[in-house]
Amino acid sequence: MRDTFMNGASVGRDRDAAYGGGTTMAKAELLRKLDAAIAEKSLLKHPFYQDWQAGKLSREALQLYAAQYYRHVEAFPKHLRVLAARTEGPLQGLIRENLAEEENPAGPHPKLWRDFAAALGVGEDDITCCPALPGTQTVVQKFREICGDRPVAEAVAALYAYESQVPEIATTKIDGLKKFYGVTEPEGLAYFKIHEEAD
Repeated sequence: MRDTFMNGASVGRDRDAAYGGGTTMAKAELLRKLDAAIAEKSLLKHPFYQDWQAGKLSREALQLYAAQYYRHVEAFPKHLRVLAARTEGPLQGLIRENLAEEENPAGPHPKLWRDFAAALGVGEDDITCCPALPGTQTVVQKFREICGDRPVAEAVAALYAYESQVPEIATTKIDGLKKFYGVTEPEGLAYFKIHEEAD
């Protein structure tokens, strides 16, 4: 997405808002400000991720996380599909590329997440029958709203804020899973391994 911002891909009527006027300098300044805001509110500063990195989470907490977060992983391709339908040109191509990675027949991300959950001892029934907690419902609904209802520029900025953090988060999760939680098999780590690079 960084390249899309810098190369001036069209986001329709929201282009000027997204790019701060459209010049390369303005785009670079916008990205600098976005990156600073993202660093300030990094997901890795959240207590859950801090505890993950320190080996302080119980196995039960990780299992609940695996069952709940699956709903976001499963819904994410749908959100991308909705956003792609609202865009055009290079931006649409970038979103469709991201969608293709999510739905890769060789390793669809929801299946890779279920493999991670299985490595923690979470079964298919635990994932499909476990009711979504309010926070889980909020995450899925917020992404749906951002991708479907908000101005395209806002949706792109929000996805950039989220996706730009994913590689570092994936690396720290792999490290923690191996070091503290006994998840070392490639199948259990594949979801995170792909996300070290994909986003």
